[in-house]
Amino acid sequence: MIIDIDVGNTRIKWQASLGDRRIDVGAEQLSEERPLHSVHATLSSQGDISRIRLLSVRSQADTARLVDAVKSLWFLEPEMITSSEAACGVTNSYTQVNTLGADRWSAIIAGAQRAKKATGSMAVCVVDAGSALTIDLVDGYGVHQGGYIVPGLSMQLRALNEGTGNIALANIPSDAGLQPGLNTRDALIAGILLGVQQLILAAVINFERQQGFKPLLLVTGGDGPILLGGLVKFSNEAQYSPHLVLEGMAFLCP
Repeated sequence: MIIDIDVGNTRIKWQASLGDRRIDVGAEQLSEERPLHSVHATLSSQGDISRIRLLSVRSQADTARLVDAVKSLWFLEPEMITSSEAACGVTNSYTQVNTLGADRWSAIIAGAQRAKKATGSMAVCVVDAGSALTIDLVDGYGVHQGGYIVPGLSMQLRALNEGTGNIALANIPSDAGLQPGLNTRDALIAGILLGVQQLILAAVINFERQQGFKPLLLVTGGDGPILLGGLVKFSNEAQYSPHLVLEGMAFLCP
């Protein structure tokens, strides 16, 4: 059995696989004091684990602690997922390839493979709606065209809460709409959602003008379902793929 572990800024996502078959998947808050212990407890009854692939966007010191945790809990050396100049038919176009986050690179790889399987072309727009919201574009030949990074939905909401004295809104509801708000709460939610969705659609339209065809639009990340409803209205091709980063890890380190 192979375990893939994706460690983000605040959450851990993982999957257990036998061959090409995913047998379990989960996500939880990251424990600073005992990283990976709860993942180990969850997987302890799953059977023998032969490999662990690890992706971390944390600092070098935090990542070193995660590596040590894997070694002490599973007695295995983790196989680290990092960005590279090219992989799986996809070219990394960052001027410094190692500065493209490994989570973005993994999602890009998985997205390009999905696009190729679905359409015969690697043209894809990958949106990761997490703490930050990232948009990455790949052309039909697998060349990364670059991307966009903006604060995620929760980060934008937190900035408004901290910067004003009269707004107390903890999160954006999953059924939030894009209609102009008739009160401050609804106007704030609609404004954040509309801004992010229009950015995504503008990126897709600009890509289509330059390349001559639409990319497959894939959305991942915890806030993906909130965004998807509005995106589907404008692009029927939009799909929510919650495990895209984990999928990419298997392609990068088969």
